[in-house]
Amino acid sequence: MKQYQRRSLIAVLSGVVVFIICASTLMYFAAQKLSRQLARDSNYIVQHIDAAATERRKILTRLNNANAKQCNNNTLIEMRRALFDAQYVIDIGFFTNNELVCTTGAGKLAAIITDNPPDYIRIDKYDNKPVRVRYEPQLYLLLFSGRAMEVIIVRQGNYNLIVDTRAFNDKVIVSPQWEVLYKNTLETFHLAGAKGVYEQVKNHSFLPYESIIKCSTNNPGYCAAAQLPWSQFFADNQFLLIISLILISLAGVSSGLLIDYSLAARRSTITRVRKGLKKGSFYWTYQPIICLQTGKVVGCEALARFEDKYGVLFPDQFIPIIRKTNLTWRFTQAMIEKVLYELTTVEALPRNFKISINIFPYDVETGNIALLKDIPALTDSRFIICLEITEDEYLDSTVAHTHFKRLVKAGFNLSIDDFGTGYSNLKNLQNLSFHQLKIDRTFVQDITTQGLKASMIPNIMALVRKFNYTSVAEGIETNEQEAILKQAGVHYGQGWKYAKPMALREFKAYLKLQTV
Repeated sequence: MKQYQRRSLIAVLSGVVVFIICASTLMYFAAQKLSRQLARDSNYIVQHIDAAATERRKILTRLNNANAKQCNNNTLIEMRRALFDAQYVIDIGFFTNNELVCTTGAGKLAAIITDNPPDYIRIDKYDNKPVRVRYEPQLYLLLFSGRAMEVIIVRQGNYNLIVDTRAFNDKVIVSPQWEVLYKNTLETFHLAGAKGVYEQVKNHSFLPYESIIKCSTNNPGYCAAAQLPWSQFFADNQFLLIISLILISLAGVSSGLLIDYSLAARRSTITRVRKGLKKGSFYWTYQPIICLQTGKVVGCEALARFEDKYGVLFPDQFIPIIRKTNLTWRFTQAMIEKVLYELTTVEALPRNFKISINIFPYDVETGNIALLKDIPALTDSRFIICLEITEDEYLDSTVAHTHFKRLVKAGFNLSIDDFGTGYSNLKNLQNLSFHQLKIDRTFVQDITTQGLKASMIPNIMALVRKFNYTSVAEGIETNEQEAILKQAGVHYGQGWKYAKPMALREFKAYLKLQTV
């Protein structure tokens, strides 16, 4: 029960972690999209600021350069001509002695109007002349006396311009809160939009990513502040958000279930293997080894199989677990005990019948292999016990050399298994007391197609003759493969051409039909 609870907890936590990672990724991309929208809005506003400043400079420079001293028809014509092509300016006024005397909309005024003081004065960086700027939230133009307008009044020399702030506020701007302002080293001055947005953004009054401040590089001091709340962003993208959350939830649940399944499968397989060693779920099959010259059965290889009440486990499932859980020696002991017990009862098997047993590399490295010579059932057996050892780096060790020599002295045969697929060392072939070299099935399968591996078989057989080994080819399936291997001088063979691995009863029946 505790294992089940722990497995479930790991699965739930894994699902939560996947959900958090996916949700964090979603929030990251949402934040990037929100930031890009705010950047588009602020850039758009700053572009308007620069365009309005350029228009102001163009109009006022041309009018002031005309050096008009009074408002007459020529002055009004020039003013109206300048207004005709304007995008931001909606009215132009003319001053004498700081008094407004005419405008493009109303013409000459019946009563002059004294100019109000500006909010700030800045020096234009292009002509080094002062520019007086004032924000008017409600201005009644003489031509539209019944309608209040939010405007920016810009004066330079004898003229002023009325800039309509509605030019900034169109459907292109997505952010609901934005502000245009001018700031110097001491204070800020509101010009358009929602007053106070800049101070809120500056003071970090909003959540991350939902606000921005962008200032003009062409007209220093003029800035735009914008705020697009997460709530509106999600509302505008609610369909995409819902789909994303559903997918994220499915990813979290699926990963949790997958990990739960993987843990359950892994844990149950480990448990089955452990219990299988105790309860005898492992059994051994026997595949005959044939003399290629005579066709006689000269030996067999013991191959492990597993089956319990839950079903079958294949070797590629239980062998890695036996290695990882350090059960190799227990497995080898169980194999030796069972194989010798079963085959000793087969009277048809003659003395010196060769039984091949696979040895784990780990048991060579740890020295467990040396214990084989102390098992009487092995040393006193009427059979020749051949230990198949996969070629690898561990064969180079002095400890391995010592163990091998003692095993040979005790009467064991040693075979290099799967030769040509692993760590090949000619020095080992010369120095170690091996008796047999086993050619891997991949060479045999390649032999009829004249592949690269097939071309190596003559070289392998040259080594066999040089070191006076016997050779076994595994994986023989066809007469053609057998004929080529026989011609190459290979001594023995095993494979489905002769017989599949068989349980003891089937092996006994097979032997009755063969020459042993």
